[in-house]
Amino acid sequence: MRIGLYGMPSAGKSFILEKIDFIRVISGSRMLRELCPDFDKKDEENKKIARQQLADHLMAEDSFIMDGHYAFGDRIAFTESDGRLYDAFVYLYISPEVLRERMEGSEKNQKYLAYDIAEWQNREIEALRAFCHANDKDFYVVDNPPQNSFDDVSDVVYFLKDVICGFSCVSMAERCAGDILSKSRSRKITLMDGDRTVTIEDTSNAVFGYTTQLYDGNFYTGYQSWKQAKEFESYSFEKLTRIPVSLNENVCEKINEDTYILTSGHERVWDFISRELGVPCYFGIEMSAETKFFITKKLQRAGKRVLAYGDSMNDYYMLKQADRGFLVQRQDESFSRSLKGKDLRGLVIV
Repeated sequence: MRIGLYGMPSAGKSFILEKIDFIRVISGSRMLRELCPDFDKKDEENKKIARQQLADHLMAEDSFIMDGHYAFGDRIAFTESDGRLYDAFVYLYISPEVLRERMEGSEKNQKYLAYDIAEWQNREIEALRAFCHANDKDFYVVDNPPQNSFDDVSDVVYFLKDVICGFSCVSMAERCAGDILSKSRSRKITLMDGDRTVTIEDTSNAVFGYTTQLYDGNFYTGYQSWKQAKEFESYSFEKLTRIPVSLNENVCEKINEDTYILTSGHERVWDFISRELGVPCYFGIEMSAETKFFITKKLQRAGKRVLAYGDSMNDYYMLKQADRGFLVQRQDESFSRSLKGKDLRGLVIV
């Protein structure tokens, strides 16, 4: 497993790497200068060549984690060799305000204060996410709302260890897609999100009053689903005897023999609902926006036409990838706040 730990200057990647003792840790900048001692004197084109040589050199290594940069201001440092090198990309998100404060106190990084920090960081995240989507690689954003930074990186370290031990949204998507293909009887498959799509209300909140700030950063990657699964462990409830929320009739009337629910909701709740509806359901610690996207993509590769229903950022990439994506409105005809600023063109409003 080769992991790239990416993030902005002053984000704290080195601090995290110092806490890791279960996989080889490589300092990218240090190794780069070991392989190319005059790196800092080279022009941008030759620096790019040196970065490619470093990545090619590390292709012989089977297992390590290394820090990296996608860009320096408006100069992209990421190379095709970097893309081939890593099995998974983990991006360390720190709020722009905190990054700016850290850069102001760093003589090395003060030069980056001339850039729009928020726009730069968002551009990096979207570019890496798009690359991973196109190349079937795992992509995770680690963040810590509402603190906007990390006083304690224990969860990040535990998460990285789980990734090394097999946690993978791409792998889960392969398993789910394979199972769906074994069950499907037609060329057309319908995928449905659970909470606020099949149901009107959020089931976890309805059953045990669960609310979370994990998704406040609006990333919805496997790191957030991993964190949510940890939070779910502390909640318990009696055996369900009826569906605890209202069903969305506009969506449920579209259920057919080749409909499948993909949800990040509580597995016991959704196992019960899926049985009541007679619809197979896929859930679990790795069910994220990426997982739903890759399930859709893999079904299409197998020759299936995919219709997808969802309501939020957790469904966005699935909806955009599907042959036809249906965006579910709230009861007041508004959309999920998580979709603010997203390109909704091409989606059918339900």
